Amino acid sequence: MKRKKLVSIILTSYNEEKNIGKTIKDCQALKKFFPIEIIVADAASKDKTIEIARRMKVDRILRFPFKRGKGADFWAGGLLATGDYIVQIDTDHQFQPNEIPLFVEALDKGADVVIGTRFGGGKIEKGSITFRNYFGNWVMSLATSLTCGRRITDVMAGFKGFKKEAFLALDLKERHFEYEAETVTKACKMVMNLVQIPITYTKRKGGASGIRALRDGVNVLKAIWKVYFSTLPKYSDLHK
Repeated sequence: MKRKKLVSIILTSYNEEKNIGKTIKDCQALKKFFPIEIIVADAASKDKTIEIARRMKVDRILRFPFKRGKGADFWAGGLLATGDYIVQIDTDHQFQPNEIPLFVEALDKGADVVIGTRFGGGKIEKGSITFRNYFGNWVMSLATSLTCGRRITDVMAGFKGFKKEAFLALDLKERHFEYEAETVTKACKMVMNLVQIPITYTKRKGGASGIRALRDGVNVLKAIWKVYFSTLPKYSDLHK
């Protein structure tokens, strides 16, 4: 009987006491499909986020003493992961954990990196995204598409999956939200098998987004530019 892959789910959090419990519960429900581990990487939350995560007995909690940036927290969580696959999903429950099996299926079929897309056939609940954020994402996705030489429909979605070895090969450096674009542009430049799958996006039930459209948009464009002019090996060459 073929062994089912262990899936490490990385939850980056900051003051998500109103959403993290539901997110963890929905992730834990996936144990009926495949083995999982849940790692919470927390950016010094001031509310009950960590208390809830401990009560729900997640596998690992990384609690940083100050805000380092979502990208830095995700990378740290991924380095601790013991799974064959790594899935990142935001803890605000706007992305749906019950769609994680779609990422696992794509990885099983040969994808190295899987990115969820709200705008490439996905379902978006009315009122879940502002026009400013929608437009900003469109601009950043266009810039990423030009860099990658293929259409990328949702570069900033915080819902992605990786084979562990592909995750490590990406060697992510960006500390803040721009790591999302770094992930995609590096995967393309290294000629990884990158697959986009449609996902569902719903309204936030509580808390507030940490995204600042103008500041983060400029930083994302800088990150894309940096990767474009960098020298990276082909992913296949790393396995020779």
